[in-house]
Amino acid sequence: MPRLPFTYQLALAPAVVVMLLTGLIAFTLLQLAHIRHENEVVRQWIRITDRLQTAIEAGHRLQDAAGRPAAALPSYYQEQAAVLSENLLYPEVIYKSPSELQTLIQHSVTAIRASQTTAAAQAALRALMPSLEALYNAFWEQKRLAYANYYTKLNSVIAGMAETSLYTLLACALLAAALSAATLRSIRQRLGALAGHARAVCAGKLVPIDPPPAVRDELDALTASLATMTQRLIHVVAAENLLHGAEKERKRIAMDLHDQILADLTVLSRNLEAAEDQGTPQDRYARLRADLSQLATGIRRVIDDLHPQTLDILGLEAAIRSFLERQAGDSRQWNIQIDSEAERALSAFQRVNLFRILCEAITNVRRHSGASACEIALRSQHDQWVLTVDDNGTGVLDATPYGGKGHGLLNTRERALSMGGTFTFGPSPQGRGARLELRLPLASQR
Repeated sequence: MPRLPFTYQLALAPAVVVMLLTGLIAFTLLQLAHIRHENEVVRQWIRITDRLQTAIEAGHRLQDAAGRPAAALPSYYQEQAAVLSENLLYPEVIYKSPSELQTLIQHSVTAIRASQTTAAAQAALRALMPSLEALYNAFWEQKRLAYANYYTKLNSVIAGMAETSLYTLLACALLAAALSAATLRSIRQRLGALAGHARAVCAGKLVPIDPPPAVRDELDALTASLATMTQRLIHVVAAENLLHGAEKERKRIAMDLHDQILADLTVLSRNLEAAEDQGTPQDRYARLRADLSQLATGIRRVIDDLHPQTLDILGLEAAIRSFLERQAGDSRQWNIQIDSEAERALSAFQRVNLFRILCEAITNVRRHSGASACEIALRSQHDQWVLTVDDNGTGVLDATPYGGKGHGLLNTRERALSMGGTFTFGPSPQGRGARLELRLPLASQR
């Protein structure tokens, strides 16, 4: 499951709690609507029974007026007839009444309101009143059942709402605690890793940091920035170490020039002086030519140490073979496999550094490995250039390669870092000897 961005992680727990509470509010509103519906049903039966009771009372008052002519109490008769008609024809009363009773009510009300004789009105009332009494009793029973159902459902709904609310609040608390703990743990791990890298940089342990594959939040941006800063600092330190190494190399070359070239020139000068004073026999000419040849060889060696011309003209493989040819008395078998495409993709800076690394590795193999054969290879592998030096010697005998003498491996590591690569040294995968491996990213161009 992919990791959520930093902002989403912080908002996850509140969002889940808000969603649960929103669901609880929606459930509560639904239950309240159900309660309002049941309450409206009870109120409807109350209105129906009240209307029907008022109509029955008006009918009794009309019956009580029997024996007196309608003309004697015209207003009273019309008023009670209107009350009877209004309440019996009330929509809810008509809607709840049986269909045959609806017809009776409508005919009776019409007869009572339109009757001009007391006898006709009394006949209509005698036919209507028993039905109204029976209907009132039935409606009263319906109202009582509605009351009972209302209170039963009200208690059930309240109990359900209370139980649901408690469970929802408990789920909110547990989920909020779990999600907050997971978010806190994730953020602490990421911040802890960044703090660890920062402490390592402050302590001088310049270990490359893998940048995130994609910057999705602030912590990813901080990690990418720290990775870039660390890589640049590694390059600066590596360049500084290379400058120190170059200064030592200049010092060594100066000593070679002083101790060998100048000494040879001095000897040659004295021999020329002696030749002028004593004549120039053929053997002295031969010695002078030998001294000049030796002097030219020494100067050529110093030039190659400064910068091998073969590397620029013929390439890396030719420069390595030329370096091996200058190793007098070396009987080892050297197998060199340089991918020409890989070499063409290298910059001049990378090519020179790889040549220096291989020279250092060859020197270490000759001095310390006891190997009879060595293989040097440069090839592409996935998205990297890989340089390997494998020998069949004694391998890595202790924790410090090659006995811990000299700074060859340290210089090799610094050169690799200056090119943005990684350097490893350890036992050979073939089970015998040692392997030096350098990996450079394909996009690394300096």
